[in-house]
Amino acid sequence: MAPLPLFYSSIAVLDRTTHREARLAPAEKPYAFAAQAHVLPALMAEFVPGCRDMPILFLEEAGTVSPLFMVGMRPGESRFVDSEGRWRGNHAPAYLRRYPFIGGDVSSDQQVVCIDGGFAGLQNETGEPLFGEDGEPAEALRRIIGFVAEYSDAAKATAAFTAALKALDLFHTINVEIRAADGTTSSYTGFAAVSEERLNALPDEAWLDLRRKGYLVPIHAHLISLANFALLGDRL
Repeated sequence: MAPLPLFYSSIAVLDRTTHREARLAPAEKPYAFAAQAHVLPALMAEFVPGCRDMPILFLEEAGTVSPLFMVGMRPGESRFVDSEGRWRGNHAPAYLRRYPFIGGDVSSDQQVVCIDGGFAGLQNETGEPLFGEDGEPAEALRRIIGFVAEYSDAAKATAAFTAALKALDLFHTINVEIRAADGTTSSYTGFAAVSEERLNALPDEAWLDLRRKGYLVPIHAHLISLANFALLGDRL
């Protein structure tokens, strides 16, 4: 059985019969569920807004390369979610904004919208209804369906981006050390970054292909973001 995605305790398909009376209650602490995560999934489309205050790294597992935002000095803490469950950065990652919803593939061209079965904000008393009296998606659910679909498309574009960079052998393993204002440090190994040296040594045709595909801007945003390790250590 495949492991559940980060933050999800179980996954249930939203159904017009099962969830006919369901409402989505407003969250008092919208990002509290992420207060103990020090890394978060990132999308290529987020590299530019995210690079202003979050380091963007890559992690290779099972032959695929995934981009991540580093948001804490050590496992079990986030330096971007405050005690009130608010996001204290410039850009809240789409992975967090999508929660508690997620897409589920029925086939190669059909997707359903699912929800974390342990999400306490789904109830029948207060909040925005997910379905109308006719059983069709209400406005809140239509927004959710649109965002889940956008996320799915962006995730596919991200996978194509990282596969292209891996095929060009642009990744190299880096060591990360973060120093806090009080002098304590945290070190990580195993993360990857784009090698500027390998990027600059690419043949002209390969470099132009990256430009045609729109990959150069996110690459440079990633490289700029690596200066944020010092800022991460200074965050309270």
